[in-house]
Amino acid sequence: MSEGFIAILVALVGACSGAIGVLMKWVCDRLDHKPTAYQQTLTRRLDHLDEENRKRDAHGLIVDDALKALLFDKIARLHAQTVENGKPVPTPVKTRVDAAYDAYAALGGNGVGKHYRDEMIEAHAKEDPE
Repeated sequence: MSEGFIAILVALVGACSGAIGVLMKWVCDRLDHKPTAYQQTLTRRLDHLDEENRKRDAHGLIVDDALKALLFDKIARLHAQTVENGKPVPTPVKTRVDAAYDAYAALGGNGVGKHYRDEMIEAHAKEDPE
């Protein structure tokens, strides 16, 4: 296999470094000779990209979990300020809790947030005096 083929292969797959690393190892294992310095450099670069992607994925999960916790807290606080205190839920608050719940559910939020949201939507509505 030529260096040009490997360069094209790496360029085509780009961001999928995990699969590329496996594919690169497979290609290198099947060469009739020891991997060239160029191939070794590409393999090191792919390993580095794979590690960066793993870090990014872990960071993304942490951010998602933090955002989900903040959204749940917002829903629970709105619920406590209204339904738990026996107060009516103004229409703008219903709109806010509905939007917060949609994002919370998209992040994998559980049934407690849905229960709070449903109670607020079903509660007596009161328009804000303005």
